[in-house]
Amino acid sequence: MDRDTWVTAAGSVRRHAALHLLLAGALFLGAFELAPALLAELRDRLLPQDATLVYLAPAEYLLLRFRLAGYAALCGLALTAGIDAWVALRGRLAVGSPGVARVTAVLLAALALFAAGVAYAQLLMLPLVLEYLHGDAAAAGFASTYSLSAFYSFVLLLTVTLGLAFELPLAVLLVLRLELATVAQLAHYRRHLAVGFFVLAALITPPDVISQFLLAVPLLLLFELSLLAGRVSGKD
Repeated sequence: MDRDTWVTAAGSVRRHAALHLLLAGALFLGAFELAPALLAELRDRLLPQDATLVYLAPAEYLLLRFRLAGYAALCGLALTAGIDAWVALRGRLAVGSPGVARVTAVLLAALALFAAGVAYAQLLMLPLVLEYLHGDAAAAGFASTYSLSAFYSFVLLLTVTLGLAFELPLAVLLVLRLELATVAQLAHYRRHLAVGFFVLAALITPPDVISQFLLAVPLLLLFELSLLAGRVSGKD
């Protein structure tokens, strides 16, 4: 590759990087302004009845808004980088080729699975887990008083973790695609993987059986669906 080509490529990379950073910065500012409404909505929907939130440090609420905006900016940066990579790959492949369709399908599936994991966390897992933990503390005679950072960090951690965990089918199909294992081999180690899912759930979730089941059982179901998809695609 000659010098002019290197210079052109470097300039293109710098322009793309600047654009991504500009979009991430705009998303950061927008999320920072919308953070109060989002935090209030999460509080009203997830905070158990009779539980309270307290403000423990002078900058705690401000830092929480910055953290939420930072998460939004990172997610936006990852999304725009993925779209940029997809556009670049599409430009190298012939229009209408199977490669373009496969890459598009993978990106859409990844977004759909992440969204499903987030919805599962927000609509089912977190309400049940938080209510259970609140009831357990109340039964022991304790009042549920959470700091802003502790409560929202717990909510955001489980939400993002569930979103990433729901990408399991893509990971399994990638293993099958690369022929690192067959469907029969993965099915043979089903019990070992089930134990691994429960160990992972125990490490991520609070130390109670309900939250562990709420994470491990969907992973088991997604794993079985992945094996079914592998059989259908002829990777047995």
